Amino acid sequence: MEQTLYPIGRVGKPHGVRGKIKVDYFGEDPDRFLLYQKIFIKDDSGRPEPFEVLEVTPQPPRLILRLKGIERIEETEGLIGKEILVRREDLPEPEEGEYYWFEILGMAVETEKGKRIGTVKKIFPTGAHDVYVVEGKRGEIFLPATEGVIQGIDRQRRVMTVVRMEGLWEEEDEI
Repeated sequence: MEQTLYPIGRVGKPHGVRGKIKVDYFGEDPDRFLLYQKIFIKDDSGRPEPFEVLEVTPQPPRLILRLKGIERIEETEGLIGKEILVRREDLPEPEEGEYYWFEILGMAVETEKGKRIGTVKKIFPTGAHDVYVVEGKRGEIFLPATEGVIQGIDRQRRVMTVVRMEGLWEEEDEI
């Protein structure tokens, strides 16, 4: 049985000479990383390799990790730039109205009248809120992830319902 792994961060540079690594964490709350005792990083062949997390030190905007079996700077070289993955069952349940990026990416986007405008291809944070980049029939549409725009998200159907606001997209973008 193959387990599904989800990215929660990316390995940056080494930190010091004793095998610690800097991590760009994708989550908002660095303390949540403390929940993960086991992470996965794909080896050069693409096979997820498990690592036990021994220590997590917040160093905003990054985290410093110490992993079991990685004790020298030379041992970190193969990890640099790779995504840090966790099992779905290890992720905490999001609060009401919150979603993981992996749930949103690839989701169909429809208007409140049922007209399709595209698919979420990218997400980027702005500080105030995320912005969803939707690939539509005439190119990219940038949707702010705010209550005024996002009317609802149906995880089962994988559909996001949005309210049409002036300037976000044109009627010609709707299918």
